Amino acid sequence: MKSISLVLGANRATLSGPRTKQHRIRQNAKAFAKRLREAGFGVRKWTNISNKHFAAVADRMKEQGVGDGRIAEVFSAARHLCEAYGNTRISPTNDVFDVKRGPIANANSKAVAPEFVLGAIAKLEDGQYEHGPRCAAQIRLQYELGLRREEAAKVDLVNDWDREGRSLLIQHGPKGGRHRTLYNLSDRQQEALEKALPYVSRSDRPGIHHLMPEGMGDKWQEKLSYAARLCGFTKKESGWTLHSNRHERFHKMYVEHTGFQPPNQHENVIAFQQAAQAVAGEEWPRLDADARDEIEVTAGHSAGRRDVSDAYLGSSL
Repeated sequence: MKSISLVLGANRATLSGPRTKQHRIRQNAKAFAKRLREAGFGVRKWTNISNKHFAAVADRMKEQGVGDGRIAEVFSAARHLCEAYGNTRISPTNDVFDVKRGPIANANSKAVAPEFVLGAIAKLEDGQYEHGPRCAAQIRLQYELGLRREEAAKVDLVNDWDREGRSLLIQHGPKGGRHRTLYNLSDRQQEALEKALPYVSRSDRPGIHHLMPEGMGDKWQEKLSYAARLCGFTKKESGWTLHSNRHERFHKMYVEHTGFQPPNQHENVIAFQQAAQAVAGEEWPRLDADARDEIEVTAGHSAGRRDVSDAYLGSSL
């Protein structure tokens, strides 16, 4: 019988649990397979994977600057695949591969303080700067909905906001051109969109609207950057940038979903896990995973992209 690749084996494996969890395991197992090939190993079956292969992947990922938390996540998935195919020879701990629990990856939270961003919005709304109120409306969209700055400028409220259905399609300005829809908008999010309505203008594309002054185009981003400097929304002035609004949105989503603070609000991984378990007991890993899946999709990526949620929350492993 012809041997199959590790990637195909990951796709075919019988796994248990929610489909989102299964998807995450398969994706991370494929990442393991990719690193193993890069390390020069041609093994094609999960039944033939051994500790030496795990050690080689650990070395390869460390050479690439990947933190121990991410390596542990990939290893967890690879173990799932090995076990699915009856391979129980893999060490249950990562210490033998010199992969250790320790400081949290992306440990420093970049989330803006709510009182700061609301103060900045109020300052821009006072009318001292010609474009201040329009900038304030877009910053509010970043803060309440987690939009990127270009998305907040190019969102089409006329065509893409379903007020009754409480949803918003993001199709203009997303990274990589990946469209997404935000569902179940809260009252605060609906209000933020309502406040942005006075700034709707026609774009140079027939039937499309945006929140930039008519005819200004991409030069608008310079005006928004100037507004950010006016209210101290810069790394040098306050330690925060407009992108910090997105960090705060996903921080808030995580807390609302899990009931506990994300890893980058704690000193280390052990402290985080102890705090999470004190709140949610043995359910904390499921709540953490579900919140990350939701945040990754809301951010414009696929569920299971832990490198994305780690950047906003810190690694929980």
